[in-house]
Amino acid sequence: MNARPHADHRVLIYGGFAFSLAVVIAICRPWDLADRFMIGAPFGRDFVNYWMGGRLALDGHLALLTDFRTYNTLIAERFSHTTDDFFVFSYPPNLLPFLVPFGALPYLPALIIWTAINLALLVWSARLLGADRRVQIATALSPATLTMVVYGQFSGAMAALAILAITRGARRPALAGLCLALASVKPQLAAAIGLLMLLLGQWRAVAWSIPGAAAVAALSALLFGLAPWKNFIDVTVPFHAWLIHDFLPNHLRTMLSIYGAARLGGLPFAAAQAIQIGFALSVIAGAVLLIRRDGLTPRTLTLLLLSGIGALAYFELYDLAVIAPTLSVALFGSEQSDRRPFLPLVPASLLWLAPPLAIPFGVAHWPIINLVVAGVLAAGLVMQWRCGRGSNQRAGNPSAEVGDVGAGRLETALLEPR
Repeated sequence: MNARPHADHRVLIYGGFAFSLAVVIAICRPWDLADRFMIGAPFGRDFVNYWMGGRLALDGHLALLTDFRTYNTLIAERFSHTTDDFFVFSYPPNLLPFLVPFGALPYLPALIIWTAINLALLVWSARLLGADRRVQIATALSPATLTMVVYGQFSGAMAALAILAITRGARRPALAGLCLALASVKPQLAAAIGLLMLLLGQWRAVAWSIPGAAAVAALSALLFGLAPWKNFIDVTVPFHAWLIHDFLPNHLRTMLSIYGAARLGGLPFAAAQAIQIGFALSVIAGAVLLIRRDGLTPRTLTLLLLSGIGALAYFELYDLAVIAPTLSVALFGSEQSDRRPFLPLVPASLLWLAPPLAIPFGVAHWPIINLVVAGVLAAGLVMQWRCGRGSNQRAGNPSAEVGDVGAGRLETALLEPR
């Protein structure tokens, strides 16, 4: 694949979108809102949790979020949906203040606004990386973006926060820290991003994030009291720890970690966790060393974010939307000093199509896409390391703070008038 979009790129972008849409329609059957995957609308399944969280906060009934039986009965009755489906509000109470405005609206308008905001943030994130209009379209049409819309997740917001935090961490630590603090509404991903930033030497930004995260948590306590936090710690956290430890495949079908692949392969918890930890340490070390040598570019940032996500024992297919902007720029954009491909066509296509492919393979309990994502990440790190790009630049300025080279380059893209 050349650096600039050509026929293969157009096939991957438009053909990939059409293929992904066909997979979603065939498996999710979005016209059946009573007995199948979707609820309340032909898209945005998980948004029912966010809308219910906001509505229950307004009604003063937040205790229902951790009363799983009553919560699911209420959802089934309100949306005329099957009681065989099972929903859990998995998020800490610091997310609730952001959900109240959506809970105040009727469900469908709230879902449309939620989806539009996250789509806009994904495209905006691509602009931060200097993407032209063509690459912004690729971001909007990427299979990862489509799965985000299908699941009604807020990966667009998380992508914007992660990209801003890492690319501004060296030069604008207060802004980066605020982004990391806001990302704490998804704690496991915020922890991974914070660790990456520390390893890149962006400790000032991480330090700024601590009072920011505390303020977000305090706001939720001020608005809704401490009971939601107690219920989250006493009920929600142990439930998810049990779910992942005992590994119930029917509830973890689209979990894409190496840990998930190992458990589906029959390994016990300890062995699978050991494999996950070894993989996590390897890819994070490789990505950080690559950035220390080459600086931040869309390519190295893609590998860094994917390493952070892949290091988690639990992550879902829609979490790959966090790398949709960086991956789109890395695959379809142009880097003036490097005309070599980011990835060969086959692994690039597999990574691009991984989110929708995870749906049918997950239903079959086959961990193939888990291995694909891990394999492409490892191959991408090796390939970029061998390219040796940027080594002369960093060798010529050994005293430069880690992150300054890349952050400066990406900030320039942000500040250019468009």
